[in-house]
Amino acid sequence: MKHATDYAKRLSQMMRQLAKAAPDREVIERDPIERLIHAFLCWESSHNQADQALAKLMREIVDFNDLRVTDPADLVAIIGPGYALAEERMYRLSCVLHAIYKREHHVSLGRLADMPKREAREYLDGLDGMPPFVSASVLLLGFDGHAVPVDEQLHQRLQRDDIVDPEATLAETQSFLESHIRAADSIDAYVLLRAYVERPIKVDLPAGPASKAKSTKKTTKKKTAKKTTKKTTRKMASKSPAKKTKKTTKKKSARK
Repeated sequence: MKHATDYAKRLSQMMRQLAKAAPDREVIERDPIERLIHAFLCWESSHNQADQALAKLMREIVDFNDLRVTDPADLVAIIGPGYALAEERMYRLSCVLHAIYKREHHVSLGRLADMPKREAREYLDGLDGMPPFVSASVLLLGFDGHAVPVDEQLHQRLQRDDIVDPEATLAETQSFLESHIRAADSIDAYVLLRAYVERPIKVDLPAGPASKAKSTKKTTKKKTAKKTTKKTTRKMASKSPAKKTKKTTKKKSARK
């Protein structure tokens, strides 16, 4: 990432501000599959909405396998068609549950607890329909893996606040955060970053690399415009006497 050192400093400053401003939030212990479902509901949404939608689903389904075989359209009806990305969300969830069943012959992620963390992440990332945010959430909160879940709403907020390069992809932003947030701090960072997006929490930082670059471009444009104006004025001034001289010469020749 461009200006990675500068952005790392800004990230550290921002996290300190968030730690002071964000309310304490307890991370609830969940079964890994329930964690997966909640992460799907939280993706491009909020914890409060996810909690409510999860409660609705749990009231309607018998077990996780029942959820797997339920038509995604029926799941949309349960959480409400007004839920953000409702159709895509439930379709992806259904795909992931089917992919897990195909591998495990039942709907369970219990086997991942005995896997090395890297293999567990590869397993989750490889499930059909799995968003990176959900995969990272399950690894972090379900299996104590080192991950920082990033969805598009967090990615865009970080770019607006000049915490990451404005040209960085979501994957690059996630990689940057995971490189600069220690594994031991990952859960706390996750809670703070969700509060940062969902409340939202405003951070007060000096101008960053992107802001400085814009300011430099504006100054350069102004200087270029001034130079162009001066050059144009000089050219016009130098051309004017020449025209007068020619006219005068012609008049003198005519008199002769």
